[in-house]
Amino acid sequence: MGEASKLRFNCYLLREDIIDPQNAFRLQYRSDGRTPMQELPSESGIPNGCRAYFSSKKDGEPPWARSLSQFFPHLGDVKSVSHRLVIFLPVGDRTFAVCFGYGSSTLEWSRIEANFGLRFASRAYNTLALNEIRSRRIDPSARTQSIQIPNRTGLREFDVELEGEFIRRVVGELDEGVETSDLGAVVATDSIAFKLETDLHEVQRVLEKMLDTVSQKETTDELRFIDSLEPLRSKSELTANLEKLLAQSLFGDRATKQSTPEDEDVAALEPYLLSFAPPDDLTVENVHAIRIRRGDEVGDMDDMRIESLLSTLSSFRGRFGPSALKNIRVMAIDSDGEPASNSTPLKNWLIFEAGSDEKRYLLTLGKWFALAENYARQLDDDLAGIDDVTDLLQLKEWDKEEYRERAGEISGETKYNLDQIVGRSDLVRLDTDTIPSLGRKIEACDLLHADGYLIHVKKYSDSQTLSHLFSQGYVAAQTLTDDSEYRHAFIEKVEGLSADFAEVASKAPQKVTFAIAVEGARKIPSSLPTFSKVNLRGFVRKLRRMQVHPSLARIQML
Repeated sequence: MGEASKLRFNCYLLREDIIDPQNAFRLQYRSDGRTPMQELPSESGIPNGCRAYFSSKKDGEPPWARSLSQFFPHLGDVKSVSHRLVIFLPVGDRTFAVCFGYGSSTLEWSRIEANFGLRFASRAYNTLALNEIRSRRIDPSARTQSIQIPNRTGLREFDVELEGEFIRRVVGELDEGVETSDLGAVVATDSIAFKLETDLHEVQRVLEKMLDTVSQKETTDELRFIDSLEPLRSKSELTANLEKLLAQSLFGDRATKQSTPEDEDVAALEPYLLSFAPPDDLTVENVHAIRIRRGDEVGDMDDMRIESLLSTLSSFRGRFGPSALKNIRVMAIDSDGEPASNSTPLKNWLIFEAGSDEKRYLLTLGKWFALAENYARQLDDDLAGIDDVTDLLQLKEWDKEEYRERAGEISGETKYNLDQIVGRSDLVRLDTDTIPSLGRKIEACDLLHADGYLIHVKKYSDSQTLSHLFSQGYVAAQTLTDDSEYRHAFIEKVEGLSADFAEVASKAPQKVTFAIAVEGARKIPSSLPTFSKVNLRGFVRKLRRMQVHPSLARIQML
């Protein structure tokens, strides 16, 4: 006999409570559905309990055949044919759905254990031999990155930062000792995919080893964030209550009574982040408008902001409940007025975060996650080590009306900084004095304190604002350290403002302070959005490596 052929096995782990594997199918594919999958008879020798289901479907005329049939009449008879094969394979006391062709499209995703493939990857991959990473930033920037990595190249060599990212897909090789079979490049998403000879007993053995790895091994440092986002079941009571909270936060006065969470713990959560962001498979450069539709009502958004969404919905009739998150459909439109994306539920276009001191929940790309408590606790513990210099700096309160942006006037932030130095000899103001460095103009700080604090000031509005603040503080300190011409110009600028600050300027950058204006009793940094915290921790670490002392100051907003 010749060598057995290899196939790529794409395997989804069913939830533990799915007793009859047929219940993992979407309703239409079950035995009593409109287009049922047919169970295949099998020969002896396959693993006990293994069952296979198959179907074929003619899906109509392909668009290219329809368009070209006027020139090539034979194309008028062409039909697309799709095949679906799903093998339910028992592994220990669990069951995997092994899918071929379009088999995965038959599965009901709420019956699948989300993140299994990624959880395995976070424990088993050789981080010096990764091939591909796809991820999405969970903040208003919604940045999507897809990185192809040359063979046997590590994450650290590419300076890829995965904290704060929703990892969608990782491709790589396994660590030595994790698996003995030659599986080729292993692809991890919700499923796990690998190449193996067509022996279901061997597939069963490999999957059992993968289950053991997930249950027994710790995550590697570089990939630990994958395991910090715990997927929530789409049809759970917790998810239903979170969607009520989202509807309440999004629609405000127009939210229905049904938008009040029944779970008191969920109702007490504080919303930290709400942003409109496109799905990561949308190419945005050719998007002319975003079309919003509910029933027979249609409106176009001018840009991708929550404010624009609410403005568009203001012309729609009635009120909005949790069901509106699915019933309102969103589609991107290109410059020719044609669809640039599929029509998908509004929920898939939102980023949301809500939490308390004990728990945080996040929504991105239509999926809900709980942030693992041990990760959240470690993040807060790390940030607790940042000095709070609020009392030392004594910065004035931020009056929202007084420092409101007004057309034709200086910015509210500039006016605030101007007011800070009135009657104070321990502060000089530098927020409008940019200094060139390698073709860029860089602001060294907003305010310089007599004790050497380079103070960067921002009113908290969203995560993007904070990202800019943290980056600004780091870039300024780095430039003062690395660019001697910039440093000399900075010292001259400060001496020109106050000769008393000459020595302070000559020692910079010793200290960098992020001063954040927030409303109410919001604490800094504990009540910032999760990924603002991740961002802050990252920049704090960079500053400390430069021997620069980071600190925070809270500004009360009225």
